[in-house]
Amino acid sequence: AYAVQAAMIEVAGLAQVGWKLGATTAATLELLAVDEPLVGPLFAPHCHPDGAEVALIAAHRPGLESEFLVGLAADLPPRERLYQPGEVAAAVDVVAPAFEIIGCRFEGGLAGNGLLAIADGGGNAAIVRGEPARDWRRFALDRHPVRLRLNGVEVASGSSSDLVFGDPIAAAAWLANHPLLAGRGLKRGEIIMTGTCTGLTFIKSGDEALADYGDLGQVRATFV
Repeated sequence: AYAVQAAMIEVAGLAQVGWKLGATTAATLELLAVDEPLVGPLFAPHCHPDGAEVALIAAHRPGLESEFLVGLAADLPPRERLYQPGEVAAAVDVVAPAFEIIGCRFEGGLAGNGLLAIADGGGNAAIVRGEPARDWRRFALDRHPVRLRLNGVEVASGSSSDLVFGDPIAAAAWLANHPLLAGRGLKRGEIIMTGTCTGLTFIKSGDEALADYGDLGQVRATFV
């Protein structure tokens, strides 16, 4: 599945700006029938600023996920010794609230089709990035709450502790050690979407979403 993903990345010819992690909770691992989280690429044309108007494709059954975004200020080159979360934290520049928009671009739906989801880039359709925080170390990222409102109504809530890694920085460390990055590593300036903390919320044209991360900030988007 990752070989197919790599071939699709090469054909796409788009500027890659980072990576997304999927199946990062016990519930999504079970849904996709995979044994570990999955990895997909993030491309520049699909990355939007806070408050953006994002176009949806209804046939993809689009869904919304509230995630922590991690931005790197230093390279994490490939090496034989595993990276530890503390080493990765030293390379992290910013943490930001963010949305990922998920789309299913193959027949049969996501349930039980984790390998197809990997081949399809982890289902990433777009991301919306909130205001980045450079003072992220003052937040308890191992238990940081998130609340998602859709059209003014709270529809989901969760915490960074819902991630199977324990927190967003540990998620980035897991990615740095992933076999997919052998020979490449992670690069300065790349961003990492660390997985949903509010599950998957289906969305449609006309919806307005806001995720509240408390003192870390908010992220907003409108869908058309």
